[in-house]
Amino acid sequence: MPEPSRGSPRALLLGLIIAAAFSVAGSFSVLLRYEIIGTGYLPRGAVTVLLALVSITWLMRRLARKTGLRRKETLLIFGMLMAMGAVPGQEFSQHVYLNQIGIVYYATPDIAKPSLYLDDLNPHLVPSKDRDDPVVRYAFEGVPPGASIPWGKWIVPLLVWTPFWFALYWVILCFAGVMAHRWEDQEKVLFPLTAVPAELVARDEHRVAAPFRNRMLWVCFTGATGIYILKGLHTYYPGLPDINLQRVGGVIFGEGPARVFNNLPLHVYPEMIGISYLLSAEVGFSLWFSYWLRLLETFGREAVGLQTNHWDFFAYQTVGGYAVLGLALLWSARRYLASAFGGGFRGLLGRGTAEDPLHILAAPGLVGGMVFLWWWCAKVGLSLTWAVVMYLSFLVVSLVVARVICEAGMFIYSSPFRLNEVIFDLAGVKQIGARNVALMTMASWAQIRSTATVNLTAVLQGFKLGSLADIDRRRMFWAMYGAIVVAILCSHVSSIYTIYTWSVPKLGWWPQGSSLGATNTLARKLQSPIEMSLGNWAAIGVGGATTLLLVAMRQRFLWWPWHPLGFVAWLGWPIDRYWLSIFIGWLWKVAVIRLAGYKSFSAYRPMAFGLILGICFILTVWLAVHMVVPGPPVLIE
Repeated sequence: MPEPSRGSPRALLLGLIIAAAFSVAGSFSVLLRYEIIGTGYLPRGAVTVLLALVSITWLMRRLARKTGLRRKETLLIFGMLMAMGAVPGQEFSQHVYLNQIGIVYYATPDIAKPSLYLDDLNPHLVPSKDRDDPVVRYAFEGVPPGASIPWGKWIVPLLVWTPFWFALYWVILCFAGVMAHRWEDQEKVLFPLTAVPAELVARDEHRVAAPFRNRMLWVCFTGATGIYILKGLHTYYPGLPDINLQRVGGVIFGEGPARVFNNLPLHVYPEMIGISYLLSAEVGFSLWFSYWLRLLETFGREAVGLQTNHWDFFAYQTVGGYAVLGLALLWSARRYLASAFGGGFRGLLGRGTAEDPLHILAAPGLVGGMVFLWWWCAKVGLSLTWAVVMYLSFLVVSLVVARVICEAGMFIYSSPFRLNEVIFDLAGVKQIGARNVALMTMASWAQIRSTATVNLTAVLQGFKLGSLADIDRRRMFWAMYGAIVVAILCSHVSSIYTIYTWSVPKLGWWPQGSSLGATNTLARKLQSPIEMSLGNWAAIGVGGATTLLLVAMRQRFLWWPWHPLGFVAWLGWPIDRYWLSIFIGWLWKVAVIRLAGYKSFSAYRPMAFGLILGICFILTVWLAVHMVVPGPPVLIE
């Protein structure tokens, strides 16, 4: 087996430059237009960059056969963009800056009394604790003529928070580095989303990749882009027709329990249809089946007269499912983890070798990073106990989300519950304390608050891409971490500039109200904490028992079709919006295999690639157009 490549300096440098540009563009677009360049676990902007790199490389080789990026270099750059893609978006930029000033600006008697959390807050964690300070007021009311952006007020909070954010992403990368060998080489996890970049970059450096030579790819690419070209033009010229792919089923039933089937989301996402075609049939089935099972459970609850909050019932079931599945994943890997940590520390001390050389960096790095996170939390006033609880739980939740994506291939997905709020509910706000609740909430704005992506998934996919390209995992580790660091630093400048240049009332529809929503949520948790009922605890038990049963059935019976990943992913806005597209992709795959066989399934894969590439490309193009000619988002997510 050939020695893994260590990459090339030019690829690393180019990747960091693109990551910086990606971050600036991403922060601007997410805040001003709420168009997210790094959306999903196959970031649309990154896919467009990949297409550009492949095209430029092909053109350069036609002109001078020894120039252009090699396969390893192209996939290294894509892995870097995959790792940092959501930083200037839903994982980081759209929350941390607005919320740091929002919890001060909205600390008023009618929203959140200052005595509720602000008076006791460490002053180094926010630019100012005075809502009339220009650093707060200018963001929400505009910078007056002759005044400038108060950059100086941000220096202290950014100096305090940035090491914490670096450490948080370091911990995530190290955890992924520990688990990568287990999932890739021992469990043979599918990683369906990585098939797209891996197959689109040719192994033969003198030829275009096979999918690009397939006419079906370009037919689907053209169809997908054509739909969204028309939709985008419609936003500028309403007289042009619009193709509505995000319909609602309407009212079918009047009164009674069957009304739960009214207004079903009937959204069609071409890229998710393509992704679902690439999934294993059992996973695709489990995703849409679990969505309908949730509706049937709601129907049953209505039929027997249970009028309590349905969302809470399903959310607590999901919490139980996450706990069982996360612990099951760790328990099944217990011997591997013991070997990884033992080998990692022995290798670090020069007393032996590790099964995977990356473990020498990742295992001690994970321990050291967690210790730093806990130390930092304690220094700013958060109880060490609750810091330990939150970040150990965070690793478990992230592991489950990563498994859902790396095996089930959801384009967008995160836990439907906010981990810190679940801890508040289970342990009790009074037991935790108001200051700890406020600090845990602030710490959650990076990663934990995200309702779309979790970084552990992205970096695990990055490691898988590196393996497919025969890139040394240690080089992939540092490349991805470098891209994340660059993304955070660039977001500091571009996000703050955007907020003050336009002011909150002129930002996109979501950022306009996000900091008010964050303040209201914190105030509600402190003023009206949830008291766990017997029904809530029972729901956790039902969710855990169901997941345990599904894990057992899957281990014992090869024919068992319902995957536990489908059950834990049955709740939240991603599955509500994607269920129909998943069903269409699953039905397409099953029909092809049943009617024409596996050979035909492989023959139609370029069609799936065409749908994915077309949507990623055209939505990125519209995002770029909107930076020059302002317009509403073409797709609401």
